[in-house]
Amino acid sequence: MPSTQKEKLDAKALDEVLAKMINTIINSQNQIFEIGESSREQSENILKDLKIARNLEVEREDENKHIESRATVARMRLAEINKHFDRFDEQDIHKAYDFANQVQSELAEVIEVRQQLAKKRSDLEQQLAGTQETVEHSDTLIGQVSVILNYMNGDLRQIGGMAEDDSDKQVIGLKIIEAQEEERQRLSREIHDGPAQMLAHVLIGSELVERTQKEKGQKAAMEEFSRLRGLIRQALSDVRRIIYDLRPMALDDLGLVPTVEKYLYRVEDREKIGIRFVKVGDPFHLSSNMEVALFRLVQETVTNVCKHAVANEIRVRMEFYEDFVHLVVGDDGKGFDPRKRKNESLGIVGMRERIELLEGEISIQSAPDNGTVVTIQIPVQNRGDVS
Repeated sequence: MPSTQKEKLDAKALDEVLAKMINTIINSQNQIFEIGESSREQSENILKDLKIARNLEVEREDENKHIESRATVARMRLAEINKHFDRFDEQDIHKAYDFANQVQSELAEVIEVRQQLAKKRSDLEQQLAGTQETVEHSDTLIGQVSVILNYMNGDLRQIGGMAEDDSDKQVIGLKIIEAQEEERQRLSREIHDGPAQMLAHVLIGSELVERTQKEKGQKAAMEEFSRLRGLIRQALSDVRRIIYDLRPMALDDLGLVPTVEKYLYRVEDREKIGIRFVKVGDPFHLSSNMEVALFRLVQETVTNVCKHAVANEIRVRMEFYEDFVHLVVGDDGKGFDPRKRKNESLGIVGMRERIELLEGEISIQSAPDNGTVVTIQIPVQNRGDVS
């Protein structure tokens, strides 16, 4: 068997092994996520019970103070009777002792209930600590598993070295990007059909508002409802933003340039930062995966500027040439000294990996107090091939 053919078979076998391993890890990640979500739900229920228990403790403490004041009155009454015994008739003496016994009995009962409530509260606090620890541990594990998956997906790039030419390498890179985007679409559907719908229902009616109305009245309930409604609307806005960021549907409907313009407009409005967008050349049809890749590069670069640059203005320039697309993103932010910056942010690392998959190039020019310019060039093959 020729060596080239054998290398292709070995690469295919390796691809199948890696795919199985990745699927196994993803399944484990999903199980960890379900455990974390279950523990999170338990934590929320325990918090509700704990709040009730603490409120009952406060109520019993107030009751205890009231009974203790009555017990003080009873003791003073008995002391007065003992001091001036001959001034009181038998009926008054019996009445005073009966009152004192009754108060003492009530006080003992309240003390016993308070002890039971304290024990219940302590048990709930221990349970809450346990479930929160499980939640934190599951979140940590999910993060660690994600790192492993990223490394394994990164290893798939080595298969590109076995490809016969640059076109084959880019096809492999686009296939990996396609798998990543399919996962983003799945998450988008799950978030849309799950949390977004749930929050919409919570917005209509809330147990907390109902409980507040019963305990504190209509005015307090309306204040709580107004506060809660604002939080829910913000949460809904965040969920919808996540959905958009996971898979901007406008890419399929409008194309790359209009989607980039729409995204930049949203960033400008949200971050209160000026953004100038310039298009050079006539945008031609690209494959769906290539458009997604270019949009992600714009998104990741602009996000890095918003997070780190402290800039007043961002300049985005997309240039379309016959064999490549040129992307330039500059800002007037604080910049940095590349010679002194040893470690790149995770965003830059992710961008480099994505660009390498596409056989592209990236350069970053920056200086302290002089902004940053990121230049990306991606070769375009099979232009006009719309998937």
